[in-house]
Amino acid sequence: MSVIHQPFPMVGRRRAQAWRYQPAYRRPCHFHEESEFNLVARGCGVFTVGDRELRVEAGSLLWFIPGVEHYLKDASDDFDLFVVGFRSDLLAAVDREHHAVSSFTRPVERVDPATCARLSALLVDAPESADDLGVEHRLLSLLGELSRRPQRKTPTLGHRTAAVLLADRDARRGEIARKVASNQWDVSRRFNLDHGISLSEFRNRLRTLELIHLLDAGEKNLTRAAMDAGFGSYSQCHRVIRALLGTAPRELLKHDFRVALAERFEPFGSGRVDPPVSAS
Repeated sequence: MSVIHQPFPMVGRRRAQAWRYQPAYRRPCHFHEESEFNLVARGCGVFTVGDRELRVEAGSLLWFIPGVEHYLKDASDDFDLFVVGFRSDLLAAVDREHHAVSSFTRPVERVDPATCARLSALLVDAPESADDLGVEHRLLSLLGELSRRPQRKTPTLGHRTAAVLLADRDARRGEIARKVASNQWDVSRRFNLDHGISLSEFRNRLRTLELIHLLDAGEKNLTRAAMDAGFGSYSQCHRVIRALLGTAPRELLKHDFRVALAERFEPFGSGRVDPPVSAS
């Protein structure tokens, strides 16, 4: 399956946003810089995350970290989903002020029906609100509440490894292994199992996101941008971007090209088969 870079759709200068799923605006398999969580309010569906496949149902809470592609592969006709994203600068500001920021490197969780209904009610009017700061505050409060919930599943080695790399994309395997109290082989294996991509591929995703951020900020020199993003050379950057996005890095300089990617949708076609409900 092909993958594209597609930023999380914010409103204006808003740094956090919630959307309600609509079949006509289903997004292609994509990744982005923004951290995201999804709450399934009703129905059932199938997501792919990297090369993993996740079956979800009402009450499922999914966490997507920067750089890992995700895709709604299938969904029942009554599927109802809330998608919530946070820009990295907002999360960084919260971290500076409160010395703690909610981690998105978490396994899939479940919330009970009453909690699911309450959270859905808090999210439903966010897209229509004109109060940017109010929406940001509400979504941050909701994120904090979700993060304080006791986890039924302890973050795995793969999730803890992702947290280390998100803090330092250039951390070497030996350093990562020491920080997560494991060995390099297990670190790589568990990361792949939990996120559906290899450790080196994830590192290149983070470099790609930094490259795009630099280009968005006005950098025109691709070689300088590639080096600043952490690639060893422009040729390495070219190979990674070509393999990942199917295009040359110079195409990312074109505003119209990036806009076309951001506005690409894949509505469900006819003749779909509803996915089975996953086991509780």
